[in-house]
Amino acid sequence: MSQKYLRAIAMLALLCVPPGTIAEVTFEFTFFDVETGTGVGFDDPLLGADRRAALEETAREIGARIGQTATVEIGIAPSETDGSGPIGVAAATFVDTSPGVRDGEVYRRIVLGLPDTDPGLDGGMVFDFGYQVTLSGTPAPGETCFRDVVRHELTHALGFGSFLKADGTGFNGTTPDMYTRFDGMLTSDVGAGTGLPVVDEDGNLLLDGATYAAAHGSGLVFDGPATRAANGGLPLKLFGADPTHSGTAADVMFPSPAMGAVREDWSASDIAVLTDLGYTITEGTPDDDNDNGNGNDNGDDDSNANDNGDDDDDDDPMGEMAMPTCAACGSAGMPFAPLIALGIAGMKHSVSRRRRR
Repeated sequence: MSQKYLRAIAMLALLCVPPGTIAEVTFEFTFFDVETGTGVGFDDPLLGADRRAALEETAREIGARIGQTATVEIGIAPSETDGSGPIGVAAATFVDTSPGVRDGEVYRRIVLGLPDTDPGLDGGMVFDFGYQVTLSGTPAPGETCFRDVVRHELTHALGFGSFLKADGTGFNGTTPDMYTRFDGMLTSDVGAGTGLPVVDEDGNLLLDGATYAAAHGSGLVFDGPATRAANGGLPLKLFGADPTHSGTAADVMFPSPAMGAVREDWSASDIAVLTDLGYTITEGTPDDDNDNGNGNDNGDDDSNANDNGDDDDDDDPMGEMAMPTCAACGSAGMPFAPLIALGIAGMKHSVSRRRRR
C-alpha cells in the first residue's frame, strides 16, 4: 500500500471525526496476572496496582498523541519475575499469516479503521519484573524506567517490528512468506545493494542470498519520506542483525532501555517511522499529573516510586545485573516468538474481552 494511500486514509479518518470530538486511541487491557490471581507482577499485593496504573497512564499518553480514533484491546500475559529474559515483549495479533506484507490487528484498528471482527485480542504484552525498575521519577543508577519499557513495547504493537530472520524468511519460514508493513519499507545499506528493497508486497525476498546476509548482518535501514526528513536526508539505520529495533541509542526503539535516565517521549526518528507507517502523531504535552523524569516522586505512596523487581516486601538494592533488553525479535531472529511461547497466540482466541483497571 502506497504512502499516498495511507495519508489519504489518515486524512479521511480525521475528516470523519465529529466536531468537538478529540481523535485519540483508547487502549483497553486485560491483566492475566489479575485474571488468574498469580500474586506477582501486576497482581502483586504491594506493587501490582501501581504497576497497572503506570502502564495504563503511559498508554493513555500514547493514545492521546495518535491523531486517529480507535479502541484497541491488549492482553498482558502472566508476568515473568526471574530477571533472566527480556524485560518486555509485545506484538500485535496477526490474523492473516498468508504470504505477503500483512498488518497486525492494532494497525488495522487504528490506521486502516477496520472493524474488529476477530474474537480475540488485538495484541499482547509481557513483562519481567525480576529487573530493577522505577515507576515514577528518574531511575537510580542501575535501574530503568518502567514507563519507558511500556512506551517501547506499545510502539512495537503499533507496528514498529520485523518478521525477517537471518535466512531471509519471515513469520512462517517459507518462500514466499509473511512479513510486516515495517519489513516492506526496509532497504539494504550494503555495497551495490544499497537502497534496494528487501521484500515485495507479495512476500518475496528481493535480495540475493549474499547481499541479504551482508545487509542483515550489518543492519538494514528503514526508508520513508518522514524518516529521511528526520535523519538529515538518510534512512534510519537499524540495530545490527536485529531489524526490529533502531540503531540509535537516543530512540525509544533502541533495544536496551536507558539505565538511570528516562526516555520520556518518542524521538524525532521514532515519530517519523510511525508517520511513514501511516500514523498521525500530534505534538506531546506535559503531563501535570505524573512526573515522568524530573527526578521527583509524584507524591504517591513510596511503593509507587521504586520497584526493585523482586516481588517481595523489601526494597533493598539489587546487585549489579546485566542490562535488560527488549527481545521482540527472539534469540533465533523470529520477532515476537517469546509472546507466542508464553501463550498469547492461543490466549487471544479463548478469553473473553474484559477491561480491568
